[in-house]
Amino acid sequence: MQPYNDTPDNPGYGRTLRADWPFVGRTTEIRAAVAQLRRRGEPGVLLVGEAGVGKSRLLNSIVSRCRDEDMHVVVTAGAEASRGLPFSTMAALLPEQAGPHTANVFGAAADALREAAGGRVCVVAVDDLDHLDDVSVALVEHLAATAGARVLAAVRAGSTDAPAARALLRRPFVQVSTVETLDRTTVGALLDAALGGPVDGLTVDRLWRATRGNPFFLRHLVDECQASGTLRQVSEVWRWEGQMTARRGLRTLVADLLGALTGEEARALSYVAHAEPVPLDVIEALVGTSVLVRLEQRSLITVERIRTDLLVRMGHPLYGEAVRARTAEEQRRTVYRALAHTVMRASPALYGVRLRAVTWQLSAGDPVPGDQVVHAASEALAHCDAPLAEQLARRVHTHAAVEVLARALVAQNKAGEAEDLLSARMAAGAGSPPELAQVAALRALNLFWNLRKRAEAEEVVRAARAMGPLTGEAAAELAVAELALAVFGDGAADLTSADPAHLSAGIRDGVISSVGEPLRAYLTIYLGRPSLVADGYASGRLGAPRIWSAMGAATAACHVQALALAGRLDEAFAKARSGYRAAIEQEDCAGTSLLSFELGICEVWAGRPSRALPYFREARALLDHEMPFPIQVYVFAEHAACLAAVGRFDESYRVLEDIARRLPARSHLHSHLTLARIRIDAAAGVERAETAEAGASLGERYRSEGWLTKAVEAFYHSVRLRPSPLVAKALHEVAGSCDSELFLLFDRHAQAAVRRDVEGLAAAAEALAERGYNSLAGEAVSTAAEIADGRREHRLAARLRIRGRDLARLCEGYWPPWTTRPEPQAVLSRRERETCELAAGGMTNDAIAARLGLSKRTVANHLQRAYGKLGIRGRQGLPQALGLPRPVSPVGPAWATGQSTT
Repeated sequence: MQPYNDTPDNPGYGRTLRADWPFVGRTTEIRAAVAQLRRRGEPGVLLVGEAGVGKSRLLNSIVSRCRDEDMHVVVTAGAEASRGLPFSTMAALLPEQAGPHTANVFGAAADALREAAGGRVCVVAVDDLDHLDDVSVALVEHLAATAGARVLAAVRAGSTDAPAARALLRRPFVQVSTVETLDRTTVGALLDAALGGPVDGLTVDRLWRATRGNPFFLRHLVDECQASGTLRQVSEVWRWEGQMTARRGLRTLVADLLGALTGEEARALSYVAHAEPVPLDVIEALVGTSVLVRLEQRSLITVERIRTDLLVRMGHPLYGEAVRARTAEEQRRTVYRALAHTVMRASPALYGVRLRAVTWQLSAGDPVPGDQVVHAASEALAHCDAPLAEQLARRVHTHAAVEVLARALVAQNKAGEAEDLLSARMAAGAGSPPELAQVAALRALNLFWNLRKRAEAEEVVRAARAMGPLTGEAAAELAVAELALAVFGDGAADLTSADPAHLSAGIRDGVISSVGEPLRAYLTIYLGRPSLVADGYASGRLGAPRIWSAMGAATAACHVQALALAGRLDEAFAKARSGYRAAIEQEDCAGTSLLSFELGICEVWAGRPSRALPYFREARALLDHEMPFPIQVYVFAEHAACLAAVGRFDESYRVLEDIARRLPARSHLHSHLTLARIRIDAAAGVERAETAEAGASLGERYRSEGWLTKAVEAFYHSVRLRPSPLVAKALHEVAGSCDSELFLLFDRHAQAAVRRDVEGLAAAAEALAERGYNSLAGEAVSTAAEIADGRREHRLAARLRIRGRDLARLCEGYWPPWTTRPEPQAVLSRRERETCELAAGGMTNDAIAARLGLSKRTVANHLQRAYGKLGIRGRQGLPQALGLPRPVSPVGPAWATGQSTT
């Protein structure tokens, strides 16, 4: 077999690449191709895909699998340089004594192939089929027709009309199998394997979108960015930081791959590259449809449907970069001018069309009235497109443009420049007190949330309050800033009288309302009403799109927390996954960190800390100095507790101490670190009574401050460590003041533990397990089993331990160290295993006895002993216990077929 050539066309390209990249994500294609080649009388396989998609490597992998399955395989390849030379690449198919001028060379080749195959399936594999000379193609056809050879070939997309491909498709000796680019998930797996460590989701997505899953482009881009230092490890996670711009080598390679374009094709590509995604009808008004069809067939452009719109994009982002890089300035202006005129003629009344027309007119250098530009910027901001709003607002130097620009900057967390603009606006003193108060509210939120300058933010709010009484919108907006400072600032917030229900009422500023809604949701959750928030998102009262990008992720995070704390863990997982994908698609680093954290939280609630750990690690890796401090505390604390849950105690304490050192001494967030410390100490085996007492004390502190949800968590953890009637009573009181059904289950668990109520504990465990909180259910079952054993109710204890083993499997190795771990399942003897496997397959005891040469009683004894070891009640539980598929039911019931069911 020829060595794998990694390049799309030119073998020289591959010499710059490392040879150790893995081959992943093609299992289905390989299996399907091998199965197709095994079936005689049907066409073989023609692999068709764009340049760099990995056709050659896939072909070689199929060849290897065919050889593993004892097929006889002969490999050859076409070559551009020798296309006119007969048999130039056919040495592998010609007999040793035969040359290209030997009489009846076709017959000799067929005889030699049959002899070498020796009755096995024979495969002729041809890479770069379109470069094969005509005589060689005829030889391949002859071998397929007379020697029964199965043909496996590969050709680049757009080359299936080459003579060689047409010849094999016409008979047909092959049928087309399209080789697709890799999806996001497979690109992530490939990067993890190639880089030797986890890659954060944002980097995976950016690389996938930059290359559209083309393995060749991906490999080049990764190599170049590792060399430049923009792709590096942060907290054990590979992360891309900085601009994702391909260097000269990759740009040249892509430019070459674009190939020779006609004038119309080049013009069409230029329109798409400068405007993507662009409506199809706009492009069709500028160039002919036949041109677009040709470009799409060559994978240079793609057409996708977004809701009811058909949008045109470049086939690869790198193609667009290459086209834009070689477009002269004057030509670029002409392109934008033509686009603007076309969309204005098409449907000038539509928001998106009107906005894009203004943008393109400005890019073309055409004059646009300033008020139209500011209006367009305001529209872009209202539609949550802060980057475009910033771009437009910078074009005009008026007071109104500065107002829009400042808000657009805050919405993108560009805090430094936003502070310069807002402070200058307040220093100028122009405007009424309500107008200045609104500016002060925005400035305070920017100072605190983005820049973490709490003291300065508080001073801005105080100065705004000193201007006099405020009403209406100004008062509401300033109240949002004040409450954000109170909840997340250094001072301990008194929430006993807080009412977040009217927090967003009367606020028209979209940036400030972006803070108001998640702040209201956050407060409502931790004031003990997570179900109210979860229902609010379900009904649409909460969850509107957020102008401030960080607040969009905060809103999704609040939704996840509300669902998890309301006992709706499956929904929480679904929302966390969708929010994580949305943050990645928006290239929101802070949002990706926050939603990765929420995925970890869901896994912790599900009792799977080993699965949670990579999410917390990614969340930490994506943290930066602009991340709101409370989020940093939550991420570090949960990461530390998760490390302890998997037994990495020293590292866990170091992580917790790291964030504790950086947290201001007066911050109420120290309580959150205290709860994390209690969880770590419990996992590490610190004196249980001492840890339980710390949890109870923290619960009382939370209750006195109004943080009822956190009080429930602290009390519940305490009573699980050491059942105390006083703590259980406190938990009962607080849980009864909340609206969460999950908290009521916590209360049931605690009350049953205090009363040593075995049935109550078992019932609470089943209710928790039904909702997915498996480790908590396991704790309840374990406690019940210990109590039953102490009462000498050993059969009941055995059944509870069997249930505990089921829950332990769902926790994938994790078990709370303060409870008794379920005993491992006893090992079956060889004969017991044989008997159980036959019974699991649906055989009766009589049939098993006959098969194994045993008596019917011996078979029954083997089964009964196995049931006890496996912790099941009968043969219906065997398939799951043995990890086997359930048997297919017989044609009729046992009584109808005369079989015994014993």
